[in-house]
Amino acid sequence: MDNKEKLINFFDAENKRDWITYRKFLSKDIIWELHSTQVEMINGIDNYLNTMIEAYQDSDDNFICESMYLNNEQSRIVALLVNSCGKRSCDIFEFSDGLIIKEYEYILG
Repeated sequence: MDNKEKLINFFDAENKRDWITYRKFLSKDIIWELHSTQVEMINGIDNYLNTMIEAYQDSDDNFICESMYLNNEQSRIVALLVNSCGKRSCDIFEFSDGLIIKEYEYILG
């Protein structure tokens, strides 16, 4: 499975709230840089997962990937996402050894 397919399956696991499968795509040392009203840094797989689980706790929101752009090695993938409320984000994923090692997320509103 290439990194593009992994990212598609990662998104699917997030929409299904399948946190066991979701975890398999993440490096234990993942860094998530979230740009919203301020910049927030989330370090490590457990903090990343706990943040995601809390964000979806009382929500049935889902999202789709509107478009995806890859470099030749698929080590960096940019995804434009829109959730069921119409809010958009631009997410940049960096891969190493088949795992997501860094995510930059820009909330576009």
